Amino acid sequence: MDILAISKTLATVAKVKKISDNEYEILTEAKINSKTPIKMYLYEGHNGVMLGDRKHTLKYMNQLYELKSPDVKGCIASVIKIYGFSIVSGELVASIVSDKFALETFYNYIICVGQLANMYAFFDKP
Repeated sequence: MDILAISKTLATVAKVKKISDNEYEILTEAKINSKTPIKMYLYEGHNGVMLGDRKHTLKYMNQLYELKSPDVKGCIASVIKIYGFSIVSGELVASIVSDKFALETFYNYIICVGQLANMYAFFDKP
């Protein structure tokens, strides 16, 4: 798996800014709400090439939800399970297995962040 090939694939749909040899910032117009952009970073991790958010999504969610609540934890787990993503040390991460699946993972990541940020629709109180 080649991070350069994956970054070139993502550059067809988003602005890709090189941060270092092993990391890129992915810039899009996608927003959690009308003011908060969805942050994404492409980097080489222990399990290959990863798409992550540097804990941005959970920091945003912490303003809306009681993240330690069993109901909220269960909802978060259910949403990320749908996409096969995980939360590692507070960061929402997705493994990109090849450049062939880079766009699918990218779009699913945006949808997943949107679903997590809008979980309040499922609760009587956030």
